[in-house]
Order: sequence, then structure tokens, then C-alpha cells
Amino acid sequence: MAEITLAGGFTAYEGGGISYNIPYAKDVPLERSIRDWQYVDRLVGYYEDKGISINREPFGPLTGTLVPPCISHSIAIIEALLAAEQGVKSLTLGYGQCGNLIQDVAAIRSLEELAEEYLGRFGYRDTVVTTVFHQWMGGFPQDESKAFGVISWGAATAAMSKATKVIVKTPHEALGIPTKEANSAGIKATKQVLNMLKDQPLLETIELKNEKDLIKAETRAILERLLEFGEGDIALGTVRGFQAGVIDVPFAPSRFNLGRLLPARDHHGAVRLLDFGNLPFGDDIKDIHREKIATRGKAEGREPSFQMVIDDIYAIGKGMLVGKPR
Repeated sequence: MAEITLAGGFTAYEGGGISYNIPYAKDVPLERSIRDWQYVDRLVGYYEDKGISINREPFGPLTGTLVPPCISHSIAIIEALLAAEQGVKSLTLGYGQCGNLIQDVAAIRSLEELAEEYLGRFGYRDTVVTTVFHQWMGGFPQDESKAFGVISWGAATAAMSKATKVIVKTPHEALGIPTKEANSAGIKATKQVLNMLKDQPLLETIELKNEKDLIKAETRAILERLLEFGEGDIALGTVRGFQAGVIDVPFAPSRFNLGRLLPARDHHGAVRLLDFGNLPFGDDIKDIHREKIATRGKAEGREPSFQMVIDDIYAIGKGMLVGKPR
């Protein structure tokens, strides 16, 4: 498909060996999908060698269900490095909205900075990095007016984060395949909000700085362990890392994903970790997550548990961000 698409004149191509495998397939080995996407990237690199620029875009949201920024960031940067290794020069790295404004803005800003850091570290200094913000990818309310609220919140967050591109949802998201009219309505609502906020910067606050620092520390911890596992080879490290659960995507169907990671929201709606699985985090990082989830549990008068996770998964479809007991 890549051969036909690029020969047909398309100038951008989405997907990657991890992001188009782990969230979608049950029995496809990572060794195979990474190798296949290395071919796609080499094909794009061949076009670049001939003077034709083609953009490559890994799929940022993954399962779209309470994915912590450090997980999607790690995979985006792995796929960026794999693409650059094959000659790709234009990369758009994605992130799926979690819902908390501070966390989402910190995520987009840290993603670009981390990508530049790791690409530069491996010598890919001529690669152009841009970002794409995906509006909420989880469950939507069926009521169209409420759905427009979710869409508009995504548009506002994209504007505040200064993402290069935004992927727009529709008011029919909960009901099935959207009509062309529904697609148009989602785009118009998003454009309205973007135009209203384009000149309004989000103030730099200590909360925003702290969230960026946390995301960067978590992402670096994962990437450094993967590089260690692969003895400098990020492809090999990724395969071994998934086997060990050093990188783990929540709610993914793949049997090559350990599936031990358990996310939940904190009191303010930011996505935290209830169970760290085998992520290579120190106690300094773990204590932040534990404290924030414990604070929510205390406010709601219940012990943090799997029920909290279930409540969060359905919350936006029921008109809330955090799945608090009524």
C-alpha cells in the first residue's frame, strides 16, 4: 500500500511498527511489524534522496484509553528514530488528548523537545519535527450538544499547546460512522475555537513546568532502559522491552504487550498510574503517582481500585472527566 500511495503522489503517510500493531492486532510479532515499517521508512528515504519530501506520522493515541503521556511519547520517539535511521526527514509526532489541560499542554510541548533531544543525540539533526494533537479518542456522549463540548475542549487544548496540527472528531462519534455533515460540523466547531484562542498564550506556571519535568523524566527512564536492553539498537531494545514490560500499552489486544499497566485519573483528571507494571521508574516518580491517586481516593471516600479505572473509562461518555461516584 505504501508503494502505491507514494507513487500516486501522496506527500504524507501515517503509521509505525509499534503504533499500528500493538493497539490493533493480537498475534502480529513486533519483529515482523518493525521490519515491515522499516521498509516503508526506507521507501520514504529513497524519495527524500531523489528530492521529494514525504512526511511520516507515527500514530500517537495508541489505544486511546487513558494512555499516560510517557507511554505514547516513548513509542513516538522510538518510531521517529527508526524512521530517521532509514532516511526520513519530515516527522509529525502525535499525542492523544487525556483531558486535563495542564497535562495535555505539557505533553505536546515535552514531546517536541524530547524528540529533538533524542534525534540530535543519534545524529539526525536535519530532521524536521512537528506535532499533531488528537482530540479525545475514547468514549463519547451520544447527545450531539455534549459531543460538541468534548470536541471544543479538544480544540481549546490544541490551541493552548500550540500543536502543529489537530485531528478533529465528530458529534456522531458515539453512534457509528459519521456523515459528511457531521465531519463538517466537527471541523467548523474546532476552527471557531482555534481562531478565538490563536493569540491567547497559556501562562507558564509552576504546575505546567512540574508536569513537563515529570513527563520528561518518565519518558527518559523508559527510553534509556530500552536502549540498554538493545545494547544501543532501539529496534532490538523495543522488542525485548515489550517482552519485559519495560514499555507497556494500556488495554492493548496484542499478546506481545505485557498488559500489566493500570492507569487512572487523579483528582484533577490527569492520567496517572495505579499499577506501574514493570515500568523502570524510581520511587521519586512512583511516589508522585501514588500521592495524587491517594488524594483522589480520599476526596471520593474510597480506596483506589480497578473500579476507579472502569469509572474513568466511561466518564466522558457520561458527561464528566473524572469517574467520581455520584
